Amino acid sequence: MTVQMHTVSLNPAIDRTLWIDTLAAGTSHLARAEHIQAGGKGFNVAAGLVSLGMPVTACGWLGIDNAARFEVALAARGIIDAMERVPGATRENIQVTDMARQQTTSVDLPGIAFDPATRHMAEAALVRTLRARLRPGDWCLLTGSLPPGIDAETLVRLAGVAQACGARVAIDTGGEALGIVLRRLAGTISQPLLVKPNRSELEAFAARPLPSVADVVAAAREVAALGVRHVLVTLGAEGAVAVSADATWYTAVPAVPVSTTVGAGDAVVAGAVAALTEGAAFKDAARFGLACAITRVQQRSPDLPLRSALEAAAKALQTAVWPAS
Repeated sequence: MTVQMHTVSLNPAIDRTLWIDTLAAGTSHLARAEHIQAGGKGFNVAAGLVSLGMPVTACGWLGIDNAARFEVALAARGIIDAMERVPGATRENIQVTDMARQQTTSVDLPGIAFDPATRHMAEAALVRTLRARLRPGDWCLLTGSLPPGIDAETLVRLAGVAQACGARVAIDTGGEALGIVLRRLAGTISQPLLVKPNRSELEAFAARPLPSVADVVAAAREVAALGVRHVLVTLGAEGAVAVSADATWYTAVPAVPVSTTVGAGDAVVAGAVAALTEGAAFKDAARFGLACAITRVQQRSPDLPLRSALEAAAKALQTAVWPAS
């Protein structure tokens, strides 16, 4: 039976990206280009997975007032739309890319606010969808931030639902939610198979700054100690750290022209999950995920290029065992 991918996005976003020459606070700017697309972690991961030949179903919550943009984007990629429609409009986030510095500044809105009654109905509908669709061996990817009125306990419950269905769980979320979820699930069968924080998200989990790669490795090992089999920490231009129960690897990345950094981490998730599904070892899956990110930052679209180009990029990366502590 073919493994199915299910992305779960509780707080999707429409991404509006502007390109300017140089960003200067307190001044006016002339945008050189604009790009508007369905976005958020869940959609970006789904788009990446479909590009890699994986069958994908998008689950989660979508504001009914402006659902059309997502409906068109999902249909165009052959992603099954199983998202629950909720009252309100999906948020729109702004990204400004400084072309001179090759840096992207993001301004994110909080998202649709859920009152207790709406939250209960929306969560119940999502749980029904997951129970109806998830099969043993499938992936359930819990991605993105939480909208107002939704707390980390929702992610805990959804992870439990997925595990009860026999699905493999991956989590890519930030803030305090990641730490709450991992500690609540520690020692249970609902602990995720893969967690992919970036440096700031891992700092929130660890409750301390992580200025060096060695600091990141130490904190990632704390996550692994909770029972997470694969921990993949992205460090932007510094590369990534991959930690399992018995080994740690570090992969550096080359400098490349940057169109936007939006969705880079999501490309890592898509590439790593696709490679793990195909039987790759974790260190190789992490390297392939980084190769996906390297190509993603050089283009506007969340879709990935041909597999041959990604595999060539992965081969060019150097992965080394991190010195034992």
